[in-house]
Amino acid sequence: MSRVPSVREQVRLILLLRWQLFRNSLRTLRGRLNAVSRVLLWLMMAGLMFGGGVAMGVVAWQFAGRGQGAGLGGLFWVVLLFWQLYPLLSGAGGAQFDFSDLLRFPLRYASFFGLSLAYGLFDPAAVISIFWLICLSAGAGAARPALLPWLLLASLIFAVMNVALARAFATWTDRWLAQRRTREIFGLVFVLLILTVNFLLPRLVSDEQFAGAARWLGPLHAAARTLPPGLVGAALTGALAGEALRALAGLALVSVYAFGFLWLLHLRLAAQFRGENLSEARVVSVKPERAAAETEFRGLASLPWRSTAVAAIFEREARYTLRNWQVLLQLLLPAFLVLFFLTDKGPTGFLARHRAFAFPIALAYLFLMEMNWFFNNLGYDGTGVRFLLMAPVKFRQVMLGKNLCQVAATLLDIFLLWFCVRWTAGPPTWPVVGVSFLAAAYALLTSLAIGNVISLSFPNRMEFGNFRRRNGPPGMAMLAGFMTQGFLIASSIIVFIVGDLARRPAVVAWTFLALAALAFAGYAVSLSRMDAIAAKHRQGLMEELCQEKTGS
Repeated sequence: MSRVPSVREQVRLILLLRWQLFRNSLRTLRGRLNAVSRVLLWLMMAGLMFGGGVAMGVVAWQFAGRGQGAGLGGLFWVVLLFWQLYPLLSGAGGAQFDFSDLLRFPLRYASFFGLSLAYGLFDPAAVISIFWLICLSAGAGAARPALLPWLLLASLIFAVMNVALARAFATWTDRWLAQRRTREIFGLVFVLLILTVNFLLPRLVSDEQFAGAARWLGPLHAAARTLPPGLVGAALTGALAGEALRALAGLALVSVYAFGFLWLLHLRLAAQFRGENLSEARVVSVKPERAAAETEFRGLASLPWRSTAVAAIFEREARYTLRNWQVLLQLLLPAFLVLFFLTDKGPTGFLARHRAFAFPIALAYLFLMEMNWFFNNLGYDGTGVRFLLMAPVKFRQVMLGKNLCQVAATLLDIFLLWFCVRWTAGPPTWPVVGVSFLAAAYALLTSLAIGNVISLSFPNRMEFGNFRRRNGPPGMAMLAGFMTQGFLIASSIIVFIVGDLARRPAVVAWTFLALAALAFAGYAVSLSRMDAIAAKHRQGLMEELCQEKTGS
């Protein structure tokens, strides 16, 4: 009878398997480009990691030198917020591996649980945060060497707590978003939270209402001291005062938080390990005549200027967009931010001082928010892409229908931005509106032309029921998106500067008109090549979007 592998051996085998899969992916050009792009993205984030680490070390050195344990606790707050919020706000850059796939292997539960925790360490936010904790401890330890053991112990417990919190939040969020009803409730709560933070908080802490706000700021500060960063600050304050029992008590309470999050993670992983399979499918009894009637196409029969196939794809994409709260949030967020930054009681900043630039800057931010949509427009099709490939239609018609929906949504969002700017900062002048629309046409056509090619060449499956998993384009697509948007913004700024220096606004308009015409020609050329590109990357589309891994 063969020996059952130990937990250590199982973990080693899984890591070896992942390494072999990575090496095999480098045999293809697409795999090599993805690997290079991920390295470049990590190098881009290295500046944030090392710059933030130096700042953490210097500030911690000052706080420790002054004996301010509460100040050190504030730095732990910064680490906590970055560790937990950055993956939610960025939605990309982390490891894009579906951890539940490990259940295909005969793993013990201890191996499954341990790999889940180890998986959380590969997130960029975790790597950066751990480095910041090391720099924080080194800086404060340089000022107070006797404090260094306490700092290292506190950083270790704090790191374990954050890993457990991040993994527990990810698994429980996936559980809540696995069903449509809870997904819609979660989206509504998320939007309301953003509105509350953006609109209510600045008004509560304004000068004329600061006295009233202080009534709840006091209890809020007291409650913050019971959370892990506050407890770490209290423990370090006790260590600075030579009160070992107080320091141990604070760290023990942080350990309680860590065990609590580990227990919550255990509940979800245990359910997955037992074979939990959440589904939205419902068994509905439908009469044959009604089923036959519902198979008929009753939508936009045809767009006046395009074929029925394009109209069908257009309606399909419109329905997907209206039912996807993540995409809707990306489309509406620029309007929320315009209202926030340009209201009279909002914070003063560049937009508040230069309101004439509000509309062009809002458009630039809109295209940044739509980057994931433009450069991964097949992401939500999933297994449905096989029907698009087998359907008796040309793939350029499929992409044209998707692009028309994106153009319609962008135009509606531009009108919403114009209305918000007009309401808050006053109506922008017609020359500014005209030039902004020409610049938007140039940016939109360029993004669509490049985005279609990238979407077919480097697809990435995006799932409605997963909040942090596969929630953005993979490395090469992300890098191409950032480079394209950076080029568009830089070229537009140059055109505006040249026109301003020449004191000829008409030059700006004619330049953007010429750029838009060139972008339209490029889009037409790329659209005509969609069928050949789709045929060339057919296997990659099936593997990435349908998750039919055929091996190396």
